[in-house]
Amino acid sequence: MPERLTMVNFVLFQLGWFVCVLSGAADLNSPAVLFSLAVVIFHFRYYPWKQTDYKLLLAAIVIGVMLDSSWSAWNLMAYQAQTIEPLAPWWIWCLWINFALTLNHSMSWLLRRRVLAGIFSAVASPVSYYAGSQLGALQWLQPELLVVLLSISWGLAIPLLLTLATYWRKQESGKHAVV
Repeated sequence: MPERLTMVNFVLFQLGWFVCVLSGAADLNSPAVLFSLAVVIFHFRYYPWKQTDYKLLLAAIVIGVMLDSSWSAWNLMAYQAQTIEPLAPWWIWCLWINFALTLNHSMSWLLRRRVLAGIFSAVASPVSYYAGSQLGALQWLQPELLVVLLSISWGLAIPLLLTLATYWRKQESGKHAVV
């Protein structure tokens, strides 16, 4: 993949994080949904590993929304723009969609470094959620417990998603191999 597309993938994710979180802070979901829809259309037009990325997108939504809805259900976190409690709001779904689209591209260097990815995720996840809370998109209700659960869950979820990415990439490569 051209390095330019890798950089575009990274920039779109960073921009998407702000769009999604600021949408939540404004008690809106539509800007996050519209931005993420545009990113998905762009992504599947220009990036390789389409089947793998599609599966990762679905897996990340299931894992991520389940986790983020749990924080709400267990009264650990309260989200802005939450339409159906305790289900995570749409802007959170969009964060997971945008994140999933980085795994084979700007974060592909972690595909063979899953332990490192788990450590990074365990540290970065509470920081990311804290930043979201400081921007007004969510509120931490039980901070000490939440930090521990975010670290553990992300420290396991991201290596799992990377393992799935590796497996699905091998499957997708096999379909295109010359026999």
